[in-house]
Amino acid sequence: MGNNEKNNNSGNDISNRLIFLAKEFNVFEDSELDSFIDAATDDVEVEFIKSKLTDDVLGIKKKFLANHEKGRFKISVYVSDSVFADMVAADPTDNKEFLQWMLTVFRNMIKDENISNEKARRFVEEDLKLANKYLELFNSNKRKKKFKDLCEGSYGIPKTDPTNINQYTSLSQLFNAVDPFIEREPSTLERAMIRFQDSGQAKIAFRDRKWTVFIPLTTEANCVMHNFANWCTASPGNSMFNSYTSNNKLPNGDKSNIYVIVNNDLFEGKTNECYQIHFESRQIKSRQNSSNVNIYEPVLSTSEGISEYFKEELTRLVMMSKDKSKNIYIDYLVSFGFTEALFDMIDERQPVIKFDGGNNRSGDTKFQIPKLPDISRFKNIDELLLLDVNLVTLHPSIGSLINLELLSITGNKIKELPKEIGNLKKLEFINLIGNPITIIPDEIKYLDKTNGGSLYRISINETDCGKENYLKLKKLLPTTIIVGN
Repeated sequence: MGNNEKNNNSGNDISNRLIFLAKEFNVFEDSELDSFIDAATDDVEVEFIKSKLTDDVLGIKKKFLANHEKGRFKISVYVSDSVFADMVAADPTDNKEFLQWMLTVFRNMIKDENISNEKARRFVEEDLKLANKYLELFNSNKRKKKFKDLCEGSYGIPKTDPTNINQYTSLSQLFNAVDPFIEREPSTLERAMIRFQDSGQAKIAFRDRKWTVFIPLTTEANCVMHNFANWCTASPGNSMFNSYTSNNKLPNGDKSNIYVIVNNDLFEGKTNECYQIHFESRQIKSRQNSSNVNIYEPVLSTSEGISEYFKEELTRLVMMSKDKSKNIYIDYLVSFGFTEALFDMIDERQPVIKFDGGNNRSGDTKFQIPKLPDISRFKNIDELLLLDVNLVTLHPSIGSLINLELLSITGNKIKELPKEIGNLKKLEFINLIGNPITIIPDEIKYLDKTNGGSLYRISINETDCGKENYLKLKKLLPTTIIVGN
């Protein structure tokens, strides 16, 4: 058989494989979209996964009732021909042996009812741009004993057979496996960051003994991390930097920032620890590209300096916002543990302070205020409502709120009321429902009308405070109505 005939046969084999996979994964063209819209009925739900960049349809989830009596649904997933083509291009092998794996990962992300379609969209629009590099490293090294040995001792890598691409459920897992084979020069990273700052393409916004916060201002500066982290924004030639910073504006209309946090030991090759934050798209990523990681314990709790930096930065962004009551920056202030900053942003002249941890926006971080800070400056408020915010202690400064008429702290973890509560002579209503109160100060008697107070009603469950404390309240507050649920 001649070489031309062999090449033709090989080409035919690949073509047949592509045709088979296109059929197997329900690849569709844009001209077919109307048929999916027409297919939607009471029993059939059709959901389009669209690109945020072009508004093109990347995939389709078709969910229909398979068993009316048992209420069971069946889900079919359809893949755009443009996504299929991108995956073909991302596969570095001649016979496209990794194509089916990429299609399977994408389909599973759409099909899984427990994860959002945003994950599937990012896999196509961001992660695929890194797939070629990682798949090439995987293909080149998977047969080496070193590869198997490193995988065996690494976290987050399939243990059954790390040489089988089908064992990996995401590109982040694959990155963990090929990470040791990526060539790096840690000693040049620090110099590159300084060089970009000196040329006006970046800012080193913070640095202490342990951490450096690097803010790239150009695509080139952001790509300084391309060999150290699995971030689409850091991939040369395929960077999503402009998409993130230009399409997600700051409250004042300026481009948003990407914050790169680097453990200074990385510059000496002693660690690989680094993180990327983009508040506006709600992403905090580790170097493996794991989204929405918690950086409080590994970063903020280890350095007072970097903690204060992000507290000030988030406070600045909140104050820049028109709606200061609810926005993403407040959500991050809370999740980063900067709850005292919430009170710093409140106008001391306003009559009501209210935080409701049980009635926040869907998908947002719920307000958590375990400790009430010093609130003595709010002498004009007449209502204080802290509902379901995980509050554990009330600061004694609450006794300075001499104009307070309503205090509601329901659904928290308060065990002790401060004795200073007896100073609130204008207090008319208290709601303590849902708190395991164990200590009630004798000074609470001064709230009763017999002692010059104004208290009309207090809500508390006997099951929460115990019979002894409940009877104590009745004795200390003889003219006050005491009720529970």
